[in-house]
Amino acid sequence: MSTTLGPFAFATVHLIFIVSSILALSAAWWLGKSMRTSLSDAVFRIIAVGLISARLYFVIKYVDIYLAAPWQIINVRDGGFSLWAGLTAGLAWTVRELIVLHRKNRLQQEPKQDQAADLRRGQLGLVGALLLGLTVFSGGHLWLNQHIGQTQFPQASLQQLNGPPVNLAEAFHGKPTVVNLWASWCPPCVREMPLLEDAADNWPDVHIVAVNQGEESAQIDAFLQQQGLALPHVLLDQRSQVGAMVGSHALPTTLFFNSDGSLSYTHIGEFSAATLENALRRLD
Repeated sequence: MSTTLGPFAFATVHLIFIVSSILALSAAWWLGKSMRTSLSDAVFRIIAVGLISARLYFVIKYVDIYLAAPWQIINVRDGGFSLWAGLTAGLAWTVRELIVLHRKNRLQQEPKQDQAADLRRGQLGLVGALLLGLTVFSGGHLWLNQHIGQTQFPQASLQQLNGPPVNLAEAFHGKPTVVNLWASWCPPCVREMPLLEDAADNWPDVHIVAVNQGEESAQIDAFLQQQGLALPHVLLDQRSQVGAMVGSHALPTTLFFNSDGSLSYTHIGEFSAATLENALRRLD
């Protein structure tokens, strides 16, 4: 779910995208060294167009939510992107870049056979670099989705804030459940707590479970009172065992489980109202 590099924690899905982009750009640079056109610039533009389009589509889809908090539109850390919109836009821009390569070669003062050879090398180099990045990206996503699909509700015995211990999997099995791993010292965790409270009110058929990581009950109770929060299910995970069970070492981490206990989606880091809404709609 997340990977720790020194003091920093990254969502695995973000690392997959970063690695695949670096590989595509590096391959384009290497293949384009012997050509007059910089292929890496074309690959960069394709990636940029894909990212911007993926974000715009998601914002338009949840425009009513974003209009209530316009500054969240540029907060791309919330993970609000449409994969298929980005891939479609990237493909369309790739066609444009291939056409531009063709026109540039026609303007060069070279014998026709040399023009044709340069054009083929440029087009094949661009497509090859993109296919390398796309293959790594797709393979990484396939592996991650398979891992998520195999993850079930953690069998963890946790103390309720105001009640006896419960088994996490047994207590909330049978209904879609959102498990949020948080701590009062974590600013992003604190900022998203009111959104979880709203979700508990607006989605009565979904369990909203806040699992505190490593803090004492008195400290948690004082924090909730100070913030004026009334969450329906607050559990104590003093050994941070849930995060270890699902492979996440970052806070906040939010896990979205279907009613059968299978993991539907994970979100590492702070989410926005739109991202939370999108994940809740995917639950069954």
